[in-house]
Amino acid sequence: MARRSKRKGVLDWWQTVIDETKDLIDDGIDRMRDDDDDDLAKEVADLKRSIVDLSAKLDALAAQQKPAAKTTP
Repeated sequence: MARRSKRKGVLDWWQTVIDETKDLIDDGIDRMRDDDDDDLAKEVADLKRSIVDLSAKLDALAAQQKPAAKTTP
């Protein structure tokens, strides 16, 4: 009879480990999904702003640059 209760104890422990692991993974996935949505939108907006700034700087540099002198050999 002792063997049956010991076996049941191990099975109960193993079921608890599996349940807790599943809960941990589910919580982690939910957090990643929540974080990705907020961070991704902010990162996209920052990248768009950076591209606009960089394009304006390149246009300003191109306008300031003098045409190269042509040399004929």
